[in-house]
Amino acid sequence: MIHFNKSLKKKMLFLIMLLITITFITACDSDTATIELEAGLIQYDDHYILEVSPYPLFRYDGSVDQDVLDKLMVILADPMLDPLLREPKTYWQSGAIFEHEPYTAITAEDFSDFVIAETAHNGHSGAIVIKLFEALPGRSGVEHYHLTEMTSNWWQLVYRSTDDGADVLTLWMMQPYRLTHFNGTRNTTTTGRDDERFIDRLGDGVWSWIVEGENTILSDEDIANDREPSYDYFLENNFSRSIARSNLLRDLDGLLQQFDIESYLVAPAHLPGAWQSSRYQTGPNVDGLFYVSGEFQIHRTPYPGSVTQDSGLGATGLVWGHHYHFALVNGKDGESIGPYSNHWPHTTLLPTNYDLIWLPSDFEVRTMSRELESALYQTFIRYPNDPTSDLTWNYNETAEEDWRYGQGDPAGRSGLWRLSGFDRAFNAGESSDWQTGQVWLRSVDSLGIGNANMVYHTGNRYGYGVNQLAGMRPALHLSLEELLQNR
Repeated sequence: MIHFNKSLKKKMLFLIMLLITITFITACDSDTATIELEAGLIQYDDHYILEVSPYPLFRYDGSVDQDVLDKLMVILADPMLDPLLREPKTYWQSGAIFEHEPYTAITAEDFSDFVIAETAHNGHSGAIVIKLFEALPGRSGVEHYHLTEMTSNWWQLVYRSTDDGADVLTLWMMQPYRLTHFNGTRNTTTTGRDDERFIDRLGDGVWSWIVEGENTILSDEDIANDREPSYDYFLENNFSRSIARSNLLRDLDGLLQQFDIESYLVAPAHLPGAWQSSRYQTGPNVDGLFYVSGEFQIHRTPYPGSVTQDSGLGATGLVWGHHYHFALVNGKDGESIGPYSNHWPHTTLLPTNYDLIWLPSDFEVRTMSRELESALYQTFIRYPNDPTSDLTWNYNETAEEDWRYGQGDPAGRSGLWRLSGFDRAFNAGESSDWQTGQVWLRSVDSLGIGNANMVYHTGNRYGYGVNQLAGMRPALHLSLEELLQNR
């Protein structure tokens, strides 16, 4: 049993006794689903949404709405979601022994079961959502840090990690609040490099597919200051040195200028169990390293031995067709691997462990792989324009690609957060163009250093050019202890 500090335990027990009415917003057995939420959440007949409150947790004057906080804590103190009633994490989903720092985890699957039992609705999922910020109208666009777009969104409870010193709730924005390029178009440096790893060994131009010349893409900072594109952004899938991260952190600065909430946000470095570290989300190879010495991939040719757990890279290995994908940037501590001995041709990996808002990893939202769970890929919505659609597994049970419905986890859940296709999806029943129908992940793969991972609006993953536009759907961590101490 986990032992919390006495003050936290007393406050949680007190909240259990509060008589608060919680409204379930459900779409029952009717021909037309209705979910009365402002942010345009997924609308399906069998997708059940529990709204903590119609009011936001944080007001723009920096105060906390205590009624909303009380309602949230009553939900979290329910026996189904109470970490005091759970043992620390000891096994992975597959049954493999868990060898990391112990902590207690409550996942999106638990939150869903709290709303409605999975077996009662054919694998479709429920969710608990909250309005975090008081909406700020008239503050749209780059010049206003996209505050209107960000504050108008709802956030889904996806994970809760606790140990004897901290209680942290992780929330994922329900839909993208804006578009951004992942990175720039530059592929040259002023000094040049003689490293043989970047020579065209195949004779057909390893770099021939990359856009030539300087960066031509404006970041938010460029736009706000009416200047030429910054040349520091390359056509590389290094999230730590990306336009997407720069834009996201700039938006966070604008948010914190309006909402005095920084004390409630938890940096990934301070999470119970350190579950956003590279050692947790990728793990070392047989030599205890997080990267391989020598080339990882040259023009879609996999590095020998890189696809096995015993001799390969410390990464999530996925076999897709004839290509070997590895989620390269799962961890946020700067120890994840890059495609060329832990770096990119023009940039190195920087730690993002203290970013207070961030993009999720493939490990968190889709698949842990490496024998940590049964599902190597994910579920997605089979017929996105049909509100009664079921989930389809993109599932690899053997060494061969195997598309099956209903295999693996019966609720169609995968990844650390145990998300379903409905959780990953957004506006799935609406028509959208390619750009507005996808969101970036921070994880990237080895198929090409100019590609980054994204989640499509039906819930499945694709690779996409870093010089293209896609949505940002960030996540953040809230300290429940800090919120309760300031009641």
